[in-house]
Amino acid sequence: MSVKIYSVAQITKLIKDILEANFYGIWVEGEISSLRYSSTGHLYFSLVDEKASLGVIVYKNRLKNIRFELKNGMKVVLFGSLSLYLKGGEYRIVAEHIRLSGAGKKFYDLEKLKQEFKQQGYFDRKRAVPPYPRKVIVITSPTGAAVQDIINIIKRRGAGVDIYIYPVSVQGETAKESILKAFKEINKIDKADMVVLARGGGSNEDLWIFNDPDIAKGFFDVKFPTISAVGHETDFTLCDFVADLRAETPSAAAELITKSKVEMLENIKKFKRILGLNMQRILNNNNRQLTLYSKVRFRLRIDGFIGNRILYLDNLEQKINSSVLNKIASKKSQIQKHLNVIVGNSPSTKLKTIKHKTELFQFKIEEKIKLILENGRRDLDGYTYKLTSLNPENILKRGYTITTDTQGKPLKSVNEAKKNDCIITRFFDGSIKSTIKN
Repeated sequence: MSVKIYSVAQITKLIKDILEANFYGIWVEGEISSLRYSSTGHLYFSLVDEKASLGVIVYKNRLKNIRFELKNGMKVVLFGSLSLYLKGGEYRIVAEHIRLSGAGKKFYDLEKLKQEFKQQGYFDRKRAVPPYPRKVIVITSPTGAAVQDIINIIKRRGAGVDIYIYPVSVQGETAKESILKAFKEINKIDKADMVVLARGGGSNEDLWIFNDPDIAKGFFDVKFPTISAVGHETDFTLCDFVADLRAETPSAAAELITKSKVEMLENIKKFKRILGLNMQRILNNNNRQLTLYSKVRFRLRIDGFIGNRILYLDNLEQKINSSVLNKIASKKSQIQKHLNVIVGNSPSTKLKTIKHKTELFQFKIEEKIKLILENGRRDLDGYTYKLTSLNPENILKRGYTITTDTQGKPLKSVNEAKKNDCIITRFFDGSIKSTIKN
């Protein structure tokens, strides 16, 4: 029975494969010790606790991911993968991200969510982004720097791209509802070449809304090809992974959108220059050959040939221009139709309709109030006339009198008066006091 004998390199390679395959994308918590930078700019330190120590390396290009100063004795949580150095037989963790202790669970939950999305196939679908887009919808804050960067770069590069901004809130309590509503409304549009989700740089907390699973799923469900342009080059969100294409920044997204068109224009200029040189070379050769023949004999033939070629090129140019203009007119008509739909469903249009209805309702109420007041005024005039007619003062003016006792009590019958009583007779212009004799 033969015994398998491993070389040092073989056994170390097996250990390396086992370690790196089983300890990939892990979070580790501990205190920093023996912190030092190498001459090449890489960062080395040990991550320790009460019982053990683990070597850590942060490569120079990952140091910009760390937003705070690392110090010995600082308790941190880092994310990375175990790696074994074959020549030295030493293993260490290659750190990708480092956070102060306490933030680890949040990022751990995000990594777990990424794994779930990956298993469900959200990261696998990558639709081709049109190389020469005409209509691009940008979902972003209308007041941020990102939207200005995109517009300025596309205009400067002269790519002939129509940009439609769908304004949303990109942070705060209303951000999620605002972004999800944008996805639903955009899916109602008939035609667009691509949709860009953009947000300028910020802290992890500022960008965390783009790690929301509902927003990531909503972005995945957008029916047009998508580009995620959130944060800076080192920032990765869940929306980056579900998008058909990730741009490092909003500015990079604008350059990606116009890249093929700009390259095509540059190639056209290059080919035009080459074609011009070749045509000039051919013409020079032909001129040299023509000098060998009689100018009188071939002049008419050459003039006729050139005239036919010019006529053919003019007709071809006219057809091409007509075709291009027709296509442009058709695209403009479609864009205007979609724009009318967007304007018709915009809050400002609906507010105008509601305002018009409110003003009409207010006018009707005012007319009703005027009618009620007018009827009340007529009724008041009638009651006033009746009261005036029944006023005792007016009755006295017609020759009637009122007789009362000295206490002012009216005497309604002769039987209420007695001999020697004092009575008062009231006329319209005064009164008479008298004593009853008989």
